[in-house]
Amino acid sequence: MGVFAPRTPEIRDEAGLLREAFAQPIAAARLREAAAGRRRVLLLVDDATRHTPTARLLPYVAEELAAAGVADAHIEVLVAKGSHRPMTDAELELKLGGFRNRWRVHQHDYEDGEQLHEWGRLADGFPVIANRLLLDADFVVGIGHIGIHRIKGFSGGAKIIFPGCAGQAAAAENHWAGALRWSEQLMGVRDNPLRARIDEAAGVAGLRFLVNVVMAGDAIAGCFTGDFVAAHRAGCELARRIYGVRLPRRADVVIVESRPADRDFWQSAKGIYSGTMAVRRSGSLILVTSSPEGVARNHPVLLELGYMPYAQIKRLVDGRQIRDVMGAAVMAYTAQVIDHADCILVSSGISAAEARQLGFRPAQTVQDALEMALLRQGPDAAIAVLREGGAILPIVGEEAAGEPRAEEAEPRAA
Repeated sequence: MGVFAPRTPEIRDEAGLLREAFAQPIAAARLREAAAGRRRVLLLVDDATRHTPTARLLPYVAEELAAAGVADAHIEVLVAKGSHRPMTDAELELKLGGFRNRWRVHQHDYEDGEQLHEWGRLADGFPVIANRLLLDADFVVGIGHIGIHRIKGFSGGAKIIFPGCAGQAAAAENHWAGALRWSEQLMGVRDNPLRARIDEAAGVAGLRFLVNVVMAGDAIAGCFTGDFVAAHRAGCELARRIYGVRLPRRADVVIVESRPADRDFWQSAKGIYSGTMAVRRSGSLILVTSSPEGVARNHPVLLELGYMPYAQIKRLVDGRQIRDVMGAAVMAYTAQVIDHADCILVSSGISAAEARQLGFRPAQTVQDALEMALLRQGPDAAIAVLREGGAILPIVGEEAAGEPRAEEAEPRAA
C-alpha cells in the first residue's frame, strides 16, 4: 500500500508568524489587554513528553505581560505534567530556556492533596479537582501544542488543566471515559463529549487565555492565541490537515513508529492507537519504539496485571478491583487493539518478557516482525507504514472520523 506520513506544509517566518498570532487573538482581547491590572499570572506549560517549543514562545508571552504592566515577581509557571514523572533540571532548562530562573516554577503532583482544590462537579458528575494555584491566580494562560489525541480528539486547549493539572480522581475519570469508546470515535474529532466536558471544567477552574501551536516536525506551522475554546478549535483544523493521511483501505499489515511519543510504553502506545485505525480486523500491527524508560514507571499496574481482554478490564474497574484506574484505562485502550489484531512489538527499551506481559509478540528487528506478520497474513499481504505514529491520523477510504469501524460494536462490556 505504501508509506504514509504527516504533510510538510510551507513554513512561514517563525518570528512573523508568532507576532501576528499574539497581535490577532481569536475571540478574545490581546493578552496585554486581558492581563492588564492582574496581580498574579499563572502560566501552564506541558512537560518533557510533549514537544511544544515553549522556550521559543515564552519571549512573546513575556513581552505581552510586560506591556500589561505585570512584573516578573507576579508571574509563576506550573508544569502541567498529569501523572507523569517530575521533570529533571535539565528538562526544565530545555523546556523553559532563559525563563527557568526568571519566574518561579512549580511542578504539579496529582497525588498531593495539599496541592489540590475542588470546585465541585459538572452536571454529568465530572469532578473539577485541580491544582490550587489555579484558584490563587487571577489570570491563567495555557501554553501547549495541538496534535491528534486518543481521548480528547486533539491535544492542547483545556487539556493543559484536565488532566494536566487535575487531581487523581479527576484524572482517572478523565482517562477511563475514553476507554468506553473506540479510537475512531475520538481521535481527530475536536467536538466530542469528552472534549466538551474538559472545556467546561477548565472554564470553571479559571483558564482564561490560550497559546497553542501546531508543529510540523520541529517547525511551528501555526500559532493560535485567544479564547481557549475558539483558538483551540481553529488550531485543530490545521492539525487535522497536517496529520490526517488517507489510506485507500485498511491494510493487512501496519508498521507504525511511535515517534515523537518515544519515552516509554505509556507514551509510545499512541502508535497503536493510530495504527488500529489503519489495520484490518485480524490483521497484524507492528509497533516500533525505543521506549528508553521502559513500560510506565508511574503505573506499575500495566505489568502487574498485564494484558487481559477488554471486557475483563472493564468488569474489574466497574467492581472497583483496580486501584490505578488511569493505568487500567491504558490497559483498556491497548486491549481494544490486541483483542482484534495480531500485535507485535519491536523495542530496545522493553524486554521480550515485558512485551509478552503486555499482550504483544516480541521481535528483535522490524524485519523479524514483518516476517512474523507475513507468516500469519500471507506473502501477498497489503502493507502500510505509518511514520510519526504518535502524531498521525489515518483516515481510511470514506470512513468519517467519529464513527466506529462498521464490523464492531461499541466497546461496552456486558
